[in-house]
Amino acid sequence: MIDHFEIKVINFAACFQFYRQALSALGIELKWSDDSAAGFGLQGENKVRFLIEQGERSSQSHIAFAAATEPQVASFYRLGLEHGGRCHGEPGLREHYAPNYYAAFLLDPDGNNVEAVLYR
Repeated sequence: MIDHFEIKVINFAACFQFYRQALSALGIELKWSDDSAAGFGLQGENKVRFLIEQGERSSQSHIAFAAATEPQVASFYRLGLEHGGRCHGEPGLREHYAPNYYAAFLLDPDGNNVEAVLYR
């Protein structure tokens, strides 16, 4: 349903490192970057699906990236913490969302709520 999306980030350098590392656990890689923007997409695909750009924003975003396995969710969480993210919910089942909703939540360096989710 969504072709691509972009968020504005205040601390571009820190967010760039956070997303580059955390998203790699989900098979998402850097496609291009310059001094104030970066585009990410699925490995093996040329298309850019997620972008970050230096700018101002009025409120934080919530972004949920699809994971294929529980180890991917855990790796996303670990890599995100190692590269500037803050815990916003350790990997685990979230039955209050759905009986099969397995996810981990991080806050990126700008405070955006970033999630890796798997429906098992």
